Formats: sequence, C-alpha cells, structure tokens
Amino acid sequence: MNKKRIILIVDDIPKNIQLVAQHLKPLNYKLLFATSGSKALKLLEENPVDLILMDIMMPEMNGFETCRIIKGKSQYSRLPIIFLTARNEVSDIVEGFDAGGSDYITKPFHGQELIERVKTHLELKIHRDQLQERQRQLQELLHILSHDLRNSLSGITMTMDLADMEKRPLNNYELRLRDLSQNGLSIIDLVRTMLSLNEKPLELKPTNLNESLNQSLTILKPFIDSKKIRVKIHHTSDLQVMAEPTSLVNSVLNNILTNACKFTEEKGELIITMEEKNQNTVLTLRDFGVGIPEEIQSYLFDIHRATSRPGTNGEKGTGYGLPLARKFMNAYGGTIHIRSKTAGTPDFPRGTEISLSFPEIEI
Repeated sequence: MNKKRIILIVDDIPKNIQLVAQHLKPLNYKLLFATSGSKALKLLEENPVDLILMDIMMPEMNGFETCRIIKGKSQYSRLPIIFLTARNEVSDIVEGFDAGGSDYITKPFHGQELIERVKTHLELKIHRDQLQERQRQLQELLHILSHDLRNSLSGITMTMDLADMEKRPLNNYELRLRDLSQNGLSIIDLVRTMLSLNEKPLELKPTNLNESLNQSLTILKPFIDSKKIRVKIHHTSDLQVMAEPTSLVNSVLNNILTNACKFTEEKGELIITMEEKNQNTVLTLRDFGVGIPEEIQSYLFDIHRATSRPGTNGEKGTGYGLPLARKFMNAYGGTIHIRSKTAGTPDFPRGTEISLSFPEIEI
C-alpha cells in the first residue's frame, strides 16, 4: 500500500497557504501548515514530512534561516525544500540554494508549474528513500554473512586445531565438520532467500526450540570448551515456536550465546531456561560475566552504531550480533529484552540476562 505523502506549507500569510493548498488538493497529499519558521520546526519533529514549500519573507526567522536549521540536522539532510517567494533577484536564488533549498519558484506562479515541481521532487525523494532502504538491507545481509558465517568457519578451524593438538586424524571429527560446513551453506542459502524475498516476510514454520538450541551449542562448542564455560539448561519439555530455522540458530541463538561466552571469564557459567509463560514461549540466557556498560545499553540494537568490545580473553567482534538478533525476533513476531549490570547490586548481580519471547503458535 502506497504511503500518503506529507507536504508542509510554510508562509506567514494564511491566504498564501490557502492558495497553495488549493492547487495541491487534487493530488491527495496530506497537507500541513505553519505560519512561522519555529512552528514549521515543531511540526517537522512531530510528522514524517516528505517535502516543504517555504516562503522566505517571514518575521522572527526567515525562510533561509529556517532552511539552514532544518538542513543542519542529519535526519533532514535529504528532505526537499522548495522556496516559494516573490523575491526573484539572482542573489536571492543563489542564497536559497546555498541554504540547502532544492528548488525556487517565484510568485506569482502558475498552478501547473507548482504541481509539476512538487511531483518531480517527491519522485526524486521516493527513489532516494528506496535506494537508501535497499542499501540498509544489503548492509544487514553483509553483516549476516560476515558475522554469522564466522561462527561456522571458526568452528571448523578450531576443530582442525584440536585434531592437530590431540594427534588424531580428522575423520574422527567428520560429523562435527560436516555439521559446521552444512550450517555455513545454510547461512548462504538464507541470505540468497532474503535477497529474493526483498520486502516479503520470511517463511516461518513451527520449529523445535530445544533442537535449535542444541544445534547452536554444537556449532559454538569449540568456543565454549576453549573457555571451559559450564552451560546449564532448564526446561520441562520440547517447545515449538514459529521461526525461520536457519536464522533462529545462526542470527539469534548463536549471536546471544557468542556474546555471553565472549564476556564470561574462563570457567564461568551460563544458565539457559526455556518455559511457557503468559501464553508465550520464553528462552532466557543468563551469564555472570562483565556486564554491559549502561552508556551503550540504549543503542545495543542499533545496526548503524557498532558496540563491539573486546571479550574477557581479548575476543574481537563486529558489534552487529544483537541488532541482527532483534531483526529476526521482530520478523518472528517476538521480542528480545536485555538487562545488565557491570557491578553487583542486591536485586541483580553482575552479568547479563537476555530474554527471547516467542508468541504462542496459533492452531
């Protein structure tokens, strides 16, 4: 369904606003009105505006000043602003473009000229937004490949190192190596599927959460064993959730387990609980490691802000694990929540607790 485009008209004279609105009314845009620069800024903060038509001669703050303030904010840097004014000196036009304006229409204007200019700049904005969204999607897919595939490749490398240390032939580890290799191929298939799906949702199906967790622990076993971490699992029965199996193992479970191991000291402990709670299936992972600093907790899930930190043994990471985990939990209709402390408190000792909540399967 096409989004209804929003246009903000800014002019200190109400009759001018009415005239512009009259010309644009047949196009079925949502129109917002402001009679000053300050009111325009307030409306802009409250609404996802697609284009601004701006008068220049206004009291307190003229159109050029308002435009500079808007363009000075990164989230509005690509927002088209068309100046609509009686000032037609070359110096005025140049100043309008210098301030960040996209176009300049002089009064009196022809209604069809206004319509065509507005349509052109909206189409350009739509194409830019689509390209930006596509770039974001490709960036996420690249993170899946570079981040999640690393677990399988690291597992293969560590298994080969183990065989060399123990002076045992590789065929003793054939099953593990096959599983790790197949997992890597599944990740590649997942990325290819997501590329072809484009805006369509993932194909979800009933998935055994216990089996998915065991698969994840098998993939990460070399890493877990290398730090001598004890993993305790508490569950009452096999639990089914709606998910896409490859992403559940690699982009959700592997990522939260990798983070927990990374920030847990050697011979530490992880506690995993799976239960049905409030008509949801909840998996909770609790570690007693170094915890997450409070100052970065607010953007842990922001894929555009990497929060990578070295682990307790200097392990490196990309910082994209948790954003990917949330992306897929959202796709399943579920949620992910974190609470963490870097120092012990009476109500919550040092460490991190991550809860994955899956909605009840509808029969």
